[in-house]
Amino acid sequence: MSLIALALIGAMQVVEHPPIRVPVTELLGRTPAEVAARIGGPGEVSVAEAVRIVDGGRAVDLYPAQRFHRAWPEGGVCVTGFPEIPLPGEPDANPRAELMRRSRGWFVFENGRLTGVRPAMPVARRPEDSALATREATHARMMGAQPLSPMTVAPGRLPLSDGLGVLERLPTAPADLSVTSLCVQLPERTVRSGDVGTDVLWAMVGLTVLPFVPFQKAEESRADREGGALLDSVEPGSVLPGGVEGFVARRRGVRVYRDTVDPGFAVIAVKLGNGADNIPDMGLLGVRDDHVVWEVRREAGQQGVGPLVCRDAENRPSGERPGCTDYGFLRP
Repeated sequence: MSLIALALIGAMQVVEHPPIRVPVTELLGRTPAEVAARIGGPGEVSVAEAVRIVDGGRAVDLYPAQRFHRAWPEGGVCVTGFPEIPLPGEPDANPRAELMRRSRGWFVFENGRLTGVRPAMPVARRPEDSALATREATHARMMGAQPLSPMTVAPGRLPLSDGLGVLERLPTAPADLSVTSLCVQLPERTVRSGDVGTDVLWAMVGLTVLPFVPFQKAEESRADREGGALLDSVEPGSVLPGGVEGFVARRRGVRVYRDTVDPGFAVIAVKLGNGADNIPDMGLLGVRDDHVVWEVRREAGQQGVGPLVCRDAENRPSGERPGCTDYGFLRP
């Protein structure tokens, strides 16, 4: 949910629910399913939603905090975050907007039990963030230097090259940290009458796109089938049969990335189908000397590991590496 959407919600006649606060101390030692149930997170939790790291006899799963955000009630909206984290700059008049700025972070599980919650530190608002959005300003913001992620040892380096060393870079949480949700009930919307112009427009779009749908679906199915089977054949802690080059040899939709600073480490990106949206998903393997150190089973935007492959030494989005778009998106 964007800050603009939150501002619009704030202008509506909504029914506020009391804040729902769950201290992190009550969650420690619980399984992912138990944590989700206690907070009110949606659905069944799968390890495929985490970054799994197996290194030095330890097995650690890093889930993005968004995975455990409270599910939205019928006809309502919830924002979940960590209100105890200080915000830089001036406070926002909208409490949900303030909480949203504190909503990102990681839930850390070791051997299937929660050992800690590491909230991401909010960045200070820049003057241009409050300015009128223009195409030029949006483009400059997207292509500018991004906040440094703890998932990399340095800008421009491949993600998680030091395995569990990432735990030393994750922010430390205050002792009183909580997972808090602010929910509102939205007013009922009346059904708008049909718009003939809009119907015609969508019909034209359909005539343009629909002929290509069967081919696209076939490619997605192939990518999911072949890419999924490739990921099924290994797991964190295992050794790649035939080494990195032998593992990926002559396979479609698979790329290998190394950097000159640390050539013994590689990231293997495996193309998958679109999953729940229209953006191709991918699996990622972090490999040290042919040993699989970590895995992202399906990178669908939550973990944010894939885009880190497409950053330059100044931490700007870059299309320099093969498979990276000019806007810094990874497409195996």
